[in-house]
Amino acid sequence: MALRLSIAIGISLAAASAAADPALDRLEAALPAGWSLLATGSDLVIRHDRPCYAAAGGPVITLELRYRLEPRWTAPQLAAARAANDEIAGELRALAARYRIDAIRTAGGRPQPATADERSRLAAYEAGRARLEARRVALPRCTLGEASVFDGDDTYAQLRLRVDPPEAMAQAHRVVELVKQHCR
Repeated sequence: MALRLSIAIGISLAAASAAADPALDRLEAALPAGWSLLATGSDLVIRHDRPCYAAAGGPVITLELRYRLEPRWTAPQLAAARAANDEIAGELRALAARYRIDAIRTAGGRPQPATADERSRLAAYEAGRARLEARRVALPRCTLGEASVFDGDDTYAQLRLRVDPPEAMAQAHRVVELVKQHCR
């Protein structure tokens, strides 16, 4: 019971601190009519208040942009993350040189290995690249008040959909620009 109560208090404190941030209040006030903002300690969700149809006669969806929030990153945190990512970028360049990836013919921007040796080199490179990419540090998109804002693979996924009413999608794109304008 005490553990559950402390978790609930922690969640409500995090939500209260996110909700009390004037920067989030300014962003919410700038949203187009029919859009709302929900900020917790770890998420910022901007949602269209009315459901839309995906494509012609498709399923009903609620357009939303979902960002991850963390306490505001300090300059040393940002510098350390950038340095780590720079090191990984160097290792990626060395890996590509080691497996002579530039020597493999490409079509449509994708490697097209023609020989068993090229296939083997490409497979080894892709495995090494995946290991290095997994070490990459996600950097915040920006700072909004007392929070660092991160976007992810799913943040903008719905922006590729065709929806009815179409003006909802135009508004969604304006909301993305509003977030950029309100961020530092």
